[in-house]
Amino acid sequence: MAYDFTGKRCFVTGAASGIGRATALRLGREGADLFLTDRAVDGLESVVEEIKAAGGKVSAYRALDISDYDAVAAFASDILATHPSMDVQWRSVVDINLMGPIHVIESFVPAMIKARSGGQIVNVSSAAGLVALPWHAAYSASKYGLRGVSEVLRFDLARYKIGVTVVVPGAVNTPLVRTVDIAG
Repeated sequence: MAYDFTGKRCFVTGAASGIGRATALRLGREGADLFLTDRAVDGLESVVEEIKAAGGKVSAYRALDISDYDAVAAFASDILATHPSMDVQWRSVVDINLMGPIHVIESFVPAMIKARSGGQIVNVSSAAGLVALPWHAAYSASKYGLRGVSEVLRFDLARYKIGVTVVVPGAVNTPLVRTVDIAG
């Protein structure tokens, strides 16, 4: 059964490129109310314009680094001051692997719990979070960590009808892949 995103409030990180951009564009086409962020100002503004030109709704967007807890918390506070809690939270930044999603979770989940309307958290991990990859110690550790946090939250948040999903893609041809240097 397909999920109906019409009118659902969705927070998408990494929205300027790659999986995050594709996710934002798709959610926009499906009628979601979008809240977007990315570190790349130009790419973020470009995807916002594209979504709006296609008739989609972007209620708020901000360029920030989601590894900066204070920046995430400030954006969440600004959003939650004028909008209800998120219905869907989609983690799609692959360069800020563990603390970024934790900051987003810490900033939005309390309001989701308080709203008592359930919801869904979707974190994007990696095959490196299932199988350790040679020469990728830090990357694999962060993806294992994200998977672990997600599995614990799946149990902890079930009583609030908040689901937690971990998407585990293999290699995806995004601009990020071209920035990775492998030593050894």
